[in-house]
Amino acid sequence: MMLFGCESSDVDLSSNWNNSSSSDSTQTSGDTQTSTDSSSDATAGSTAGDQESFSSFNFCYGGFDGSAAVQSGVQISSLSFASDGLTFRYVTDLSAWGLSYTDASGALACLFVKRSDGTWVGGKFDWISSSRTHRGFSGHVPGYNGWTLSGVPNPCEACFVIVSADGRRRSNVLKGTWTR
Repeated sequence: MMLFGCESSDVDLSSNWNNSSSSDSTQTSGDTQTSTDSSSDATAGSTAGDQESFSSFNFCYGGFDGSAAVQSGVQISSLSFASDGLTFRYVTDLSAWGLSYTDASGALACLFVKRSDGTWVGGKFDWISSSRTHRGFSGHVPGYNGWTLSGVPNPCEACFVIVSADGRRRSNVLKGTWTR
């Protein structure tokens, strides 16, 4: 499925945000794997809804280090990888950080891939706004500010997280399988 522009404007954002339990599910179809997460805790400093430990990520690419970011406010779900990019849904969008719907200057799309040796590498690959729920990899992964896929198997485990441009806040971490 290919989405462009303001594709999230018709998305039902009333998912299980107030549900007191956390659930994960995974569906695989062709070269795409979908991971879904819903969680009830989006408080500052929380790791609720993280499908992989944020502290295990090495910010080596993209010219940005968001490793000190703390989960706060923004929640994402329904991650799906295709060979050329990813899609996801906002449970709570970037307005939680005071950003307008189309403001792409305050948040960064960050991707992390698991190398054959088990280490997680990645970083910023694009700017993002609440109106953007699809991000392409062409011209960014590999190639952008040092991005390389050297030592990364195909398919590979991959994680997506949104980090504020000041590096202080982040969304929850979603995980899936990326087949290039």
